[in-house]
Amino acid sequence: MRPPPAMLPPGAEVLGYTVERQLGQGGFGTVYLARNAGQPFALKLLHLTHVGERVEREVSILLKLHHPNVVRLQGHGLWPPGAPRFAAIVMEYVDGRRLDVWADEENPTARQVARVVLDMARALAASHAVGVLHRDVKEVNVMVRASDGVAKLVDFGIGDYEGARGLTVDILPPGTPEYRAPEAWRFFRQHVHVPGARYDAGPPDDLWALGLVLYALLTARKAFDGADDPGFIEDVMTRDPAPPHEENARVPRALGDVCMCLLRKTPETRTVSALAAVTELERVLAGADAAWDVPLCDAYGEDTATTEGGRDSEEKWLRAPLHRPRRGKRAPLPEASGAQVKSEPESHRSSTAWGIAVALLLMLVATPWLRHSRAPQVAPARQEVAASGKSPQAGRAAAPTGPEATAAAVALPATLQEDPATVTTPPKDPQPLQLPPKPAKKGLGVMARAVSTAAACTAIACPGPRVRPPPPPEPCPLGAVTAMEKRGITVGDMQPARFAKGDARVISIGEGPVEIHLMGGWRGLPGNSVLSGRSIVRDRVYARFTWATTPQGDSFPVCFEVHAGEGPRGMAREAGDEPPSRARIWTIAYVRAVAEFE
Repeated sequence: MRPPPAMLPPGAEVLGYTVERQLGQGGFGTVYLARNAGQPFALKLLHLTHVGERVEREVSILLKLHHPNVVRLQGHGLWPPGAPRFAAIVMEYVDGRRLDVWADEENPTARQVARVVLDMARALAASHAVGVLHRDVKEVNVMVRASDGVAKLVDFGIGDYEGARGLTVDILPPGTPEYRAPEAWRFFRQHVHVPGARYDAGPPDDLWALGLVLYALLTARKAFDGADDPGFIEDVMTRDPAPPHEENARVPRALGDVCMCLLRKTPETRTVSALAAVTELERVLAGADAAWDVPLCDAYGEDTATTEGGRDSEEKWLRAPLHRPRRGKRAPLPEASGAQVKSEPESHRSSTAWGIAVALLLMLVATPWLRHSRAPQVAPARQEVAASGKSPQAGRAAAPTGPEATAAAVALPATLQEDPATVTTPPKDPQPLQLPPKPAKKGLGVMARAVSTAAACTAIACPGPRVRPPPPPEPCPLGAVTAMEKRGITVGDMQPARFAKGDARVISIGEGPVEIHLMGGWRGLPGNSVLSGRSIVRDRVYARFTWATTPQGDSFPVCFEVHAGEGPRGMAREAGDEPPSRARIWTIAYVRAVAEFE
């Protein structure tokens, strides 16, 4: 089972670096923007127990590389001191955009694309010259610097170098399946049943991936997009994509030819080296004319901001024949009118009204007595089942995993191995979950004391209590909302959960890392899934959960906030003596999916 990544709040100190915000998150680690002496750095934290040797490999690779188009290593160490659980890698911070985001927002010209890919080719040439392979060349691992448009290759976390000891036993090395070269898939097909068979990636694998990136930049389409995984792999091995200049008339023929040379099916016929790719790109750029300065795609306009089902119809437009795709800034979508807003079901409206009434009563008498008296309706769940013990490559090659698996492999930062394919099967409709109420006697006593206190203070004008403000707003982890939507969880959904197993009771909780267990299945999250995050103790107890782990071991980023029933966010503090940094709370709560932490 994968551990949750390090979840640090802004202001946390790690080896002298002050965390500012999260930049990215994968299955084994998290990258933060951190500062030291006022200078920005990228701070990468990785779990030692799972990636100890891989950390040494990444540091060794970065120590070998000194090139303006490769992210620089600034330092490394173990954290926390004394009992380290994480390896910390400090790297140069590239203030800019990921390559895919840059292309989508910038709508670049052929000249701009050629220069960015030239930077990538130079980075690969420098890497290959010292025996280093990246093995995960793709758009999300390239940053385009905002100040000058220079591209930098980042994340050598699954890279390799000559003479390094093998760290995996799978038939194919770690990497993103959509970017694997044809020879890798051919080797897999031929040796899948051969014990001990292992494919050794080489520079041609990085060059193939570079060709796929260039193709997508030129056409805003993938070179290969099979209907299912076996079809996709067959296309990679046997089908040549349409030349970029045929897919998009604005692509210069010379640049399209460079791309097609990188996408030849065998290493022997492919562009011979990254240095040769550098030479070819420099050559075609030297002969570029004014046609290279026209944006490759049509721009979005007011007439293109159409909606279908509440979503931009970009995907439909991209697939429309005889039209170039669109890029650039979108026109804002018109706000839905009252007639277009889908009305809530009657049961939900009544439960909302009940929640408002309870919240008002809570504010009037300052008691938590009623907050667990009613459970929300639990939607039918989709049980998620982890893949079997087979190689994840076998799952990719033998059976389709659907578009969701493909999207996840591209959208999230690289992990040490591909995420195992998941299969979703709809179980029987669950019965509505009834939460155990608090003991009535205790609740009535609290209410009586609260009413008595309110009456006494009204008579003698008691001074108001010192209010500790709730925590400041905070963005969700990158990819969290998308990961939840893929599992059928939408913003606003709520589900009961418990902080501690066993009978419902009052427990003491401190500020810091915290876990909560789901009660019952919840669409794409099975029952007993664990949400990991951190608690914040104020006048109420707040908890923000940013990582989910299913009982089968599947894990992904999420964005949940704890609620006391249908009342306000956070949990009320129960009576009892506790230091300021701790509080007593009821173990049963609700978690609510959010788009950001308020």
